[in-house]
Amino acid sequence: MIFEQIEWDEANLDHATVRVTAAEIEQAIWNAHRMVRHRTLHDRVMFKSVTNGGQRLVVIAQVVRDGIRPITAWEEG
Repeated sequence: MIFEQIEWDEANLDHATVRVTAAEIEQAIWNAHRMVRHRTLHDRVMFKSVTNGGQRLVVIAQVVRDGIRPITAWEEG
């Protein structure tokens, strides 16, 4: 799925980038072939994808207006 933008601000940058960088999260989102809706939070989605360097990530994000707002991410495996 293609989003027009990835929304960042101080709050989600601080939280989402504890274990991986913002650049890695963005690469994983853009490289994702599919996303899965969260079981209970209907405005949240999960991506399992890889960065350009081959790092496997799980990204949880909130769907907003024209884009996506990363909430948290971690290395898979």
